[in-house]
Amino acid sequence: MEKERVVSSRPDREIKKKIITPGDYTLVPYEDSRCKIVLSHVTCTNSLGKCEIEPESRIFSKEFDGNVLIGDSDNFIDKDFELILQQMCCGETCEASLLYRDSEGVLVKEIKCNIELKEVTDEQLVSDWGWQRLYESALHHKERGVELVKQKRLADAFRRFNKALKFLIAIEPVDPDVIEEETIKEMIALKVKLYNNLAYIQLQYNEYEPALQLCNRAIQYDPENTKALYRRCTSYTGLQLYEEAWADIQHALKLDPSDKASQQKAKSLRPIIEKINKNYTDVVKKMFG
Repeated sequence: MEKERVVSSRPDREIKKKIITPGDYTLVPYEDSRCKIVLSHVTCTNSLGKCEIEPESRIFSKEFDGNVLIGDSDNFIDKDFELILQQMCCGETCEASLLYRDSEGVLVKEIKCNIELKEVTDEQLVSDWGWQRLYESALHHKERGVELVKQKRLADAFRRFNKALKFLIAIEPVDPDVIEEETIKEMIALKVKLYNNLAYIQLQYNEYEPALQLCNRAIQYDPENTKALYRRCTSYTGLQLYEEAWADIQHALKLDPSDKASQQKAKSLRPIIEKINKNYTDVVKKMFG
């Protein structure tokens, strides 16, 4: 049995593994590989003794079915677990340790377990995927991102939306002789939704400039998208570009006069715009008597 070695390390986290039984070194999981595993001897402790594993972990939940798709995890423990799998060979059994400390170096959680990597499906590299699979993957990550937003896991949702966008971009340039016109329209609509969703998350962190750029991209594909106009208005407001914000919200209200969010945004902006216009009028009066 080999010595324990470090898979990944940083001040607040250390991931280690030790081979019990070696496997086939020619078959190793990588991004988007499908793995069948068996977990055993699972323990979780902290500085006070036994503790619960992160409740959002899928791999360490009671419902876990033994299947792991590399790159498809959201919880931080599951993503760290994937790093171990990518350092294993098919058929290998190892002892694994995932150790987490707080900013003062106190042990928060240490998960120990044995992992048997029973099967690895040798997937194509993403660069070899056809447009259908890329599109299906984009839809999958987008839907998962929406679920994570509902759970208020915004950072994880952002990663999903960003991944979905990468899969869509990988299809470009779109060949109209290969992909039907209706499907191309659906792809464009999905891209607009992803830009909007990414902008929404940026706005939750008051990141107005990145949100503005994302809204611009959405509007480039769909100039009359009310969500993109509303969120760009919010971005402009955060950047104190009030006249640009006013133009966007007026455009959004023209497209959908009954939208309550746009009505409220216009109501909050109106006093600012009126003050800007009054100041401008006063300056003109002074200049020309």
